[in-house]
Amino acid sequence: MPLTTQILAAAALARTIARRTGRGLYAGKTILSGNRVSEDGGNRSRRVWKPNAQPASLWSAALGRAVKVRVTAAALRNVDKAGGLDRYLLTSSPAELGGDKGEGLRAAVVEALVQRSRVESAMKENKTGVSESRTRV
Repeated sequence: MPLTTQILAAAALARTIARRTGRGLYAGKTILSGNRVSEDGGNRSRRVWKPNAQPASLWSAALGRAVKVRVTAAALRNVDKAGGLDRYLLTSSPAELGGDKGEGLRAAVVEALVQRSRVESAMKENKTGVSESRTRV
């Protein structure tokens, strides 16, 4: 195979990986390629392995609602290990989240948590009648 054909094939594969992972939580999983080998003759033919991505609704406590997202089995396992979707989004690296959907969810969770802390501090301020900034020395 000529070098230019290999480069074009690699570029097409990179675009496929980037588009696919941008639409969900893939936990760093990408499309892999290799050979299918026959049992008898050892003949080889090219094939691809795609990530095990499934549509799922994951509960976000910070947002107070379920979020529909395409998620891989590995990402579901990571969500369980982290203790929920919110913790997974906040503790995972941007490379592991892998795209616009993950980053958008992280931003929404952070915004919801900031908003909740503002409301709680305002309620505490109204309850005591003194703001926290005035009580600090």
